[in-house]
Amino acid sequence: MKTMMRVAALSIAILSLGSAASVQAADATIAVVDIGKVLREIPQRKAIESKLKSEFDSRVRDMQRMETEGQTLAAKLKKNESFMSADERTKSQRKLAELQADFNLKGQALQEDQRRRFNEEQQKVFEKIQTNVESIAKSEGYDMVLNRQAVVYSNDKNDISAKVIQQVSKGN
Repeated sequence: MKTMMRVAALSIAILSLGSAASVQAADATIAVVDIGKVLREIPQRKAIESKLKSEFDSRVRDMQRMETEGQTLAAKLKKNESFMSADERTKSQRKLAELQADFNLKGQALQEDQRRRFNEEQQKVFEKIQTNVESIAKSEGYDMVLNRQAVVYSNDKNDISAKVIQQVSKGN
């Protein structure tokens, strides 16, 4: 009998804690923000693209020049292969192979550098977005802000994405 009383008391205590938590959750004000939309619509995105394009422009042009040179050399080798001596053919094939290897190495380095710089710039933008989300949440009295992609449903009145876009855009 004593054990049944303890189990009943423990069950009531657990139920009351659960209902207190749901009441507390019901009182919380929650907003959502569509980070993807914010990233697509802020002017900093185009500024980053432009900055990175100009930063890597000379290397991209160098890669294009190497590609053209390789295509020209390959076409010349194919066209004149039957007229070349074995030594000339070997030299041309080696030169083409060296050019291809150099092209691949520089291309990979370029892609890695572009990816690294993009991530650096993107991180700066994410920090601005985070700061503005926190500022808006505090000023409007939200207890929590969730990423819209993580929420199954949200009323549009709880979406602060437009406000975040506006605030981040001001800090351009």
